[in-house]
Amino acid sequence: MVEWPDSVLWDERGDPLNRRRDQRLEVGSVLPVRLRLLKPAEPEGGWLQADLLDLSLGGFALLLKTSQPLLRGAPVQLDLSDHPGFDCPLQAAELRWVEPLGELQMVGVQLERPLLRIPPLVRRGPTA
Repeated sequence: MVEWPDSVLWDERGDPLNRRRDQRLEVGSVLPVRLRLLKPAEPEGGWLQADLLDLSLGGFALLLKTSQPLLRGAPVQLDLSDHPGFDCPLQAAELRWVEPLGELQMVGVQLERPLLRIPPLVRRGPTA
């Protein structure tokens, strides 16, 4: 089940509510990135491999192969250094939603500082 922030998930017409401030764009192909959970007062965790599915100036959708519990609101760090089109190779972010998919988990992350521009690694059409 998807964990969403507290609010209505549908608009008055019954259509799904897209609460993103920025247009979401598909990446041209699945791109590997790394993510680690940051827990206050604990040593930094190990890096998890993730696939970047789509992005906007404000965040990403990622697919991870992990059984590690991931909680909405958790602070994370993203390593984007394999993709030189990003403004900054390390990005602080927060898990906004988590959807377990068997041995996989799809997550949404909101960047602490939005990107200045979309890197040249995406298809220019918005996702549905």
